[in-house]
Formats: sequence, C-alpha cells, structure tokens
Amino acid sequence: MPDDYEGEIVVGEILTGDGPPKTGVPTVKYVHYAGAQQLILWLPQSGYHGYGELTVARGDDVIEQASVRSRLNGSIQIIWDTLPWSPGDYTIAIPHDEGWRHEVRLRKYHAGEALPSEPTPEAAAEEEPRGPIVYRDGFGNVIPDLDLDIRAHMRQEVGRRFARRLEYEGTFRAGTVVYIDGAYRIAFSNEMCGEPMKCSIDVPTAAHWEMATGAPLSMRDEIITFVAERVQREQASSWRYEITDRSIDFY
Repeated sequence: MPDDYEGEIVVGEILTGDGPPKTGVPTVKYVHYAGAQQLILWLPQSGYHGYGELTVARGDDVIEQASVRSRLNGSIQIIWDTLPWSPGDYTIAIPHDEGWRHEVRLRKYHAGEALPSEPTPEAAAEEEPRGPIVYRDGFGNVIPDLDLDIRAHMRQEVGRRFARRLEYEGTFRAGTVVYIDGAYRIAFSNEMCGEPMKCSIDVPTAAHWEMATGAPLSMRDEIITFVAERVQREQASSWRYEITDRSIDFY
C-alpha cells in the first residue's frame, strides 16, 4: 500500500435512519497498528435477520457492495481491513428489509495529517464524569475489549499474506495448482483446453466455497485473484485470464 494509506481513521456520526428507537445503532471501533488497520462494527441485532446488502462508499464511489450475511464474523460483527482504503470521507450503509438503515460516517486522513484536536484538559474537566465505555451486543451482553485478540489476529494476517505461495502438481495438461499460506492449503485442479481457451483452473462456487476449502467466504475473491495473478506471472506471462463463478480461464 502507498505510505499515504497509513493515515488514521476518525469515526464520525453513527445513526439508524428512519428506524424505531428500540433498534439502536451499531457500535464501531477502529484499531491501528504499524502496517495494519481494522475497522470493527457490531450490529445492534443479529445480522441474519432482515439485513440486505451493505455498501461502503468513498464519496460517490462505491468500493464494496456485499450481502451482510457474507461479511459476518459470528452473528453481529463485521470487520474491514482499512489499510487499502485511500484517504477521504466514507459512508458505510447497512439497509434493513423494514425500510430503515444504519449509517456510519468516517474520515481517513493522509499519513501524518493532523487529526481534529482533542478537548483541552480544562474543557474535559468541565464534562460530566463518565466511566469506561462498555460495548454491548444486540442482546445486551457485554462485548469484551478485543485489542489483544485483534493485535494477534493482525500479526497472523500479515504473516499469512507474506507467506502465501503456489505449488504445482502434474502439468498444465492435467494437474493441480495448490494455494498455500500460513493458515490454508487449497488444491485447485487444472486442465488444458482447446482454442481459444488454453487452460482452465476449477474453483468452487461461492455456495460451496467454505465446505470445499475450509476458508471463509470473505477470503474467496482474494485467494482466487492471487491464484490467477500468480499463475499468470509464473507460468503464463503471455496469456490473459478471466475469472468466472466456477473457474479461472486463460486465453
């Protein structure tokens, strides 16, 4: 990522537009370490009940659109790796079938850019005393402070990305392309084809991905794209590829 993408994120307004008061609003937390960032959102109720497709937009440009179900970690938690996000103003919108939606507005600053100033000690002293922030899920259960878990997860994730590679078994005529990283080893079969397609690598559909690979559906696009780009670089530099729902096809 460009160095400028290391800038901090400041979470702004969090609301539930047109929603009944009992619905509540999401809880959002941002965690930043050198070379790694995460934005964590907890829905006020189960993400499997009535939510549609979420969108993440930078200004007028939609950078992600996906079903809430496909992005859940558990029943209420959604995590974004925000390091690839360029500086700017973002809106996360999560609509519900009942006609209301959650919105989270935030700004990612340029690396080294000054953040909004904190209240002076005098101003802070004038505020009413408050205890520590307690995060709760949609059922009122206390959500533990996850800083240590997030730090360990990010170390593992960074290590996984640096360690990933491909191994090849057999030949392009009939063989296997094996994706390997620190957590997963996934075999994709390949075979030669007639013109104009030269070779095809089979990949599980989204519906069968987790059962076939053991990897979460949220990693599917990342892994398939890595396989396509690395095979092109290592074995077929003069060919182009197309990714379909079931295959990576080289021409």
